[in-house]
Amino acid sequence: MTTLTPSSAPAAAFRPVRLPSRQILVERRSDGSLILRSANPPPAITQTSFADFIEDWAAVRGDTTAFAERDSTGEWRRLSWRDLWQQVRAVGAALLEMGLGQARPLTLLSGNSIEQAVVLLAAEYVGIPTAPVSPAYSTLSKDFARLNGVIDMVPPAALFVQDGTTLERALAALEHTGAAVIAVRNVRAGQTDWATLAATELTPARAAAVAAAHAAISRDATARVLFTSGSTGMPKGVNLTYGNFKAVAAYFADNLAFLRELEPVFLDWLPWHHGLGGVLNFGRSIQFGATHFIDDGRPLPGLVERTVRNLREVAPTIFTTVPSAWTVLANELERDDALAANLFSKVHFFGYGGASLPTDVWQRIQRVAQKTTGERITFTTGLACTETSGMGTYCGWPAETVGNIGTPAPGSEVKLLPLEGGDGRYEIRMRGANVFGGYIKQPELTAAAFDEEGFFRIGDAVRLADPEDPSKGLLFAGRVVEDFKLTNGTWVRTGAVRLALLDRCAPLLTDAVICGHDHDYLAALAWPNVAACRRLAPELEGLDAEALVQHPRVVAELGERLRRQGAQGASLAVERLMLMAEPPSMDANEIAEKGYVNQAVTRARRAHLIDELYVPEPAEHIARAR
Repeated sequence: MTTLTPSSAPAAAFRPVRLPSRQILVERRSDGSLILRSANPPPAITQTSFADFIEDWAAVRGDTTAFAERDSTGEWRRLSWRDLWQQVRAVGAALLEMGLGQARPLTLLSGNSIEQAVVLLAAEYVGIPTAPVSPAYSTLSKDFARLNGVIDMVPPAALFVQDGTTLERALAALEHTGAAVIAVRNVRAGQTDWATLAATELTPARAAAVAAAHAAISRDATARVLFTSGSTGMPKGVNLTYGNFKAVAAYFADNLAFLRELEPVFLDWLPWHHGLGGVLNFGRSIQFGATHFIDDGRPLPGLVERTVRNLREVAPTIFTTVPSAWTVLANELERDDALAANLFSKVHFFGYGGASLPTDVWQRIQRVAQKTTGERITFTTGLACTETSGMGTYCGWPAETVGNIGTPAPGSEVKLLPLEGGDGRYEIRMRGANVFGGYIKQPELTAAAFDEEGFFRIGDAVRLADPEDPSKGLLFAGRVVEDFKLTNGTWVRTGAVRLALLDRCAPLLTDAVICGHDHDYLAALAWPNVAACRRLAPELEGLDAEALVQHPRVVAELGERLRRQGAQGASLAVERLMLMAEPPSMDANEIAEKGYVNQAVTRARRAHLIDELYVPEPAEHIARAR
């Protein structure tokens, strides 16, 4: 077991990264706003989308594994590049014969799998829009309100499911659509068996139909519809076109060009119905002929063990995940030498997205990396969203701190507008070929999403890392919509307060929700890092979350951490903190599958706990700064 303690020894050098440097052009306007763009234009590529890369890799790496996932016995089942190319054309031909097309899309209700990879790419290759839906809408929901909402938005001609039994209730709720059902396992009467679909004979006539459909694809045709939701309301349908996909592929061709010299290996759990997992990570694997291992784990108790098992076997070329996953992995890396040795063995750099990475987590992982390899590993990140196809800004250089989201990617522009408060923050907006054209069937939301110059209002705030030199990158400064004022009129920058609290209490917390609306001081609800809390004292070993969140030893330690905040001012200092044993609910929209906690929804759902934080004499299980 690795035992880590802070060291005064000099930090090791970063492992070299093979990412291009960027020259940034800056336009300063009289109103204080800035326009930033890359001086390097994206390269011209001939491919229409990611599916266009498959044929070449099938010829070059035919027997190499394209996709792998665990089977019921725990062994890896695999699909080679040659077989992927064969199945993409066969399934594409079959979908066309089922009558699918631009006006008759395919909706996917299940999670990542080899079959889902094939059907996504087959549809993409022949110009059929796909709409991957969060499996939670079909499996965790009781009334299927969100599922019916997205189905009404994008009526499907066919539905794809991994298991007809698991999704039986959801399929029954969608019978009114009249959509055909394609099932991989437990195929019911009247449904199309995936095995039959994948074995479709590619006759000359079918091959010609596939080629004609592929040739007819236009830049503005819909490639995929991804669904996103704000703090309340039904999901929004984001229409991503082949032009959007081509913009991302062109950016990859420049930024990740070194991958063409390798045979990359990736391990990834991020869901394909989100931009990070389904456009960037999935598309990257296809574009560079990688072996993509589908991780059956998650950064959650009972599931992270699967990720750890996989990372002991799979040495990724690049490993990108969300901050909540890195928080969990930091615990595992510190105590598992075999895991650390394999993860660090071949990785060029790490990546994170979807939220900010706590400094403590970054430092802990770097200590393990330095101990294991004698080097530190660069963490790359950027700022983007589903509406920008997962592409926007990117920081690909080694940094001694976290939070720098870099500069605009080639082909993407950002506009920075000064925010009130005089603290150097800007609202950031984006424009480029990667940005979507609008929300499906929601013209009012589309109009409000873009400014008069066509920049998308992404809703985030940033600061310049160096006000005199914007090429040094941008620092993420939270969600604009999450900020609020205390009763004394003081602005609270929720993102900054959350990160400061997590760092101050590290490693005892996994995440926190900042409270203080209609109050004169800040408080927080937080979730415990169970493993770290147990290490506080011998008597805590073996206690579950329910016991730990109210244990006097844990509460006292957190109170001491709050008292160390010092004179930060009312807008930064958290006065009270309550730990919660109940994890954030995905079904209630408290947390996205990427791990980002929705602050507003959580505050609303747990309002009764917030009331407890603000009573004059709080309960003993609430940690206090004074």
